[in-house]
Amino acid sequence: MAALEVALRSTSFRFSNQSGFSLFELIITLAVISVIAAIGAPRLNLHRFRLDASVRTIQTTLQQAEREAVRRQHDTVVGFDATGRRIRLLDDVNNNGAGDNTERVTWKQLDDGIRFANPPAGFGSGAAVSVTGGSLSTIDGYPSVIFRRDGAASSDLQVFITSSRAQNGDFRLLSVTRSTGRVDWYRYGSGWTRGSI
Repeated sequence: MAALEVALRSTSFRFSNQSGFSLFELIITLAVISVIAAIGAPRLNLHRFRLDASVRTIQTTLQQAEREAVRRQHDTVVGFDATGRRIRLLDDVNNNGAGDNTERVTWKQLDDGIRFANPPAGFGSGAAVSVTGGSLSTIDGYPSVIFRRDGAASSDLQVFITSSRAQNGDFRLLSVTRSTGRVDWYRYGSGWTRGSI
């Protein structure tokens, strides 16, 4: 019994000497974190992150369409559904410029809060509309660009996107060069400047 009492006393002694945080210290720490978060939150621009993510999605989709056309040796059609905020990819196996029942169609949705939009200013000699190009086709009701088996596009292409708040700094442009199928992107400030990811 005496050994048990000694063991209990030494155990309670160990617990009472353990260090920890008091309630006051935790409240002070939370207050400091709250002040730092309040200072940093206005600098965080979620619209910009969403826009840049959507730029990557569209750029990757266009580049993938070009690669697939070269790899599979048939046309790949990329259409833009501005009202549905999505992009349509069509494997045009028979190269007839239309979606047949046997051909694969996939859709890419834009991120939440991102939409196709008419920009505050056009780019180069292009019109200031959400999807434009010199020789764009309308396939199944969507303005579309066709990537050919040699990697070239059927038209030059300019696609403009923005966030739900649509401020000037929120506009982005993706531009496709007709002869090479190259995809570049730009951001709008006082004018269009090339972006890099």
